[in-house]
Amino acid sequence: IFGEIENFLFKNYNLDCPVFKGILEYCQIYTSASISSAYDLLKNETGCTINWSGGYHHAKKKKPSGFCYINDIVLCILELLKKFQKILYIDIDVHHGDGVEEAFYLSKRVFCISFHSFKKFFFPETGNILDNGLGLGKNYSINVPLKDGIKDESFYEIFYVIVAKVIETFKPESIVLQGGADSLAGDKLGNFNISYTCHAKCIRFIKDLGIPFVVLGGGGYKKKNVAKCWTNETSLLCDKELNVKLPYNKYYYIFSPTFKLDFPISGMIDKNSKNYL
Repeated sequence: IFGEIENFLFKNYNLDCPVFKGILEYCQIYTSASISSAYDLLKNETGCTINWSGGYHHAKKKKPSGFCYINDIVLCILELLKKFQKILYIDIDVHHGDGVEEAFYLSKRVFCISFHSFKKFFFPETGNILDNGLGLGKNYSINVPLKDGIKDESFYEIFYVIVAKVIETFKPESIVLQGGADSLAGDKLGNFNISYTCHAKCIRFIKDLGIPFVVLGGGGYKKKNVAKCWTNETSLLCDKELNVKLPYNKYYYIFSPTFKLDFPISGMIDKNSKNYL
């Protein structure tokens, strides 16, 4: 009986990562785009590269996890390490960047910072504030476990304080940022309450440092908000200004009722007290 149960669980271990037609090509496209993003930095062709189709931070070396089949972020960072001695990885997805942290948990060349929701039954249930690396990598990982409902002011304040201090002390030569949009207000799986302007403010801070960096996508389960967020941030990174009112197109109806770039913040309670933060 136990043998049958064991086999059954093993075969269906990753129900959130089903096999589908075209999976190989799908993984090749988003992974190669992240590697190419790193390669362009190595060639000094640009100071910033973007791959919104990447950012699959849960995948592990031997298994897929959390909708992530191949960890393109790890491969991107490994490419950057061919030239840069120190890489800073920043994750603002609502879920803990466990796959990336695990890959470099013993390394002092990659500093990982993850801002995420942390509570029982919230995937992947990792990212405790006490988890900060092992061996040579001791104190080269920072986990910032946040509670439900965090708002713009609190989120940016803790982001700025931590990232600025790490940059001052670690002195990274390149930065990789995972910009998951499930940290936005109203996301179907997330439980934060930040606006797209706060999300973009975090990316602007990294951009203004003048350090070569890669921006990747990640989670995001309210499609119209994800599209608005990453469109706005693409314009920011390309130094272009956008009209808040969306132009008419064949997908226009999706963005009702406002048809604007911004979206409302919910009235959920912020459980992150000043003392907790």
